[in-house]
Amino acid sequence: MMTDELAEYVEWLKLPHDLQSRFFQKAEEESTRIAESLGIMLKDLEEIRPLIEPRVRRLATHDRQFTVGAVDGSRSPSLSERIGARYGVFTAGGVVIKGNTRLAERYEAGIFKRRQVYSKDRSKYFFSLLTIYAERRLALDLLNEVDLLLLDGSFYGFVYTALPMLREGKVGDEERRLISDIKQMTDRLVESRRVLSVIKRSHASVIGGWIALEENKPDNPYVGILDKLMLTYLMPGGSVLFYDDLIGEKHPAMFYIRLAALARMGWPAERDPVKRAYEVTYDPFTKFNLDYSLFNTLTRMQVKAYAATPVCEIEYPRLTPRERISEWICQRNFFSDGTGLPTAIDLVDQLVGIPAKFTDEFVAEVEARAIEKLRGKDPRVTRIFFTYLNPQKPF
Repeated sequence: MMTDELAEYVEWLKLPHDLQSRFFQKAEEESTRIAESLGIMLKDLEEIRPLIEPRVRRLATHDRQFTVGAVDGSRSPSLSERIGARYGVFTAGGVVIKGNTRLAERYEAGIFKRRQVYSKDRSKYFFSLLTIYAERRLALDLLNEVDLLLLDGSFYGFVYTALPMLREGKVGDEERRLISDIKQMTDRLVESRRVLSVIKRSHASVIGGWIALEENKPDNPYVGILDKLMLTYLMPGGSVLFYDDLIGEKHPAMFYIRLAALARMGWPAERDPVKRAYEVTYDPFTKFNLDYSLFNTLTRMQVKAYAATPVCEIEYPRLTPRERISEWICQRNFFSDGTGLPTAIDLVDQLVGIPAKFTDEFVAEVEARAIEKLRGKDPRVTRIFFTYLNPQKPF
């Protein structure tokens, strides 16, 4: 038993004894703060229960089955810098299921390569755009084969990651073309009314932002509590909360998320917080000359499929009737009882993941094949190629 306990703290034991003691003390202090904070949070959650509970609807499971597709992508965790370039690999995958039966799988594989003279940040951003482009293209291919298609991540989330790069002057013509193409494909998916986006790692605080505005309480505790945490605690298994039933249809969810962020920083004294939240919500679209009319049709819901799982945040077009959405998500086994996410999303996530070391192995394969092809060539060409190789790598 003692051996197991020591194994758990093997890195801790590498520190000098005095530092070990200090960090144990820090751990004790932090655990006390966490326990106190959780007690306060529990009180806050109970106080907001009367606002939330009347708007939560129960879901009735049925035995009808729909064909459900899901699309996700993955890319190298880090770029490999060898043979004179930055290399990465990316995948897009799709799965089609009906009930518990897997009907089809679809894959795309791609390579990202950029010269090392380019900015690392710009390279990483362009790499992420290529992955999203592959996902959207595959999603359009699958759309006609399914009753319902699920995307991993917010429909227009890519425009928000683009804005900081634009401000830093790291968005060129290639990036702009990709953003425009992705936007057009995303518009087609939204217009189909048969696509939902699943936001797995949600940081939304819509409820806190709405309270800050409606009750003029920017210091309300809910601007600092994620909706996911709040609603996982408050909602029973087999239930759904449509955000429109709480916040209405005047503003998109992102507007209230931005309001909550402003409230956490303190309302800007020199500017109207509503105007500022509006600007931050729509800036990515206006700066890239993108129409946001379809973005305005989107809303969100939180679904708690099982008592023991967290809520699942889903974005959808308001033009898709709620009755239709309920039919889709209430079919038996639509959600995984392990994660609370749609089963199809869990499946495709497992299929497309790229192992951490795969990129280096891929580049090593490229190197080996290139060396073979260079045999017997002009020795100056071979010498240039070897100059780019990692000098610490044996050949």
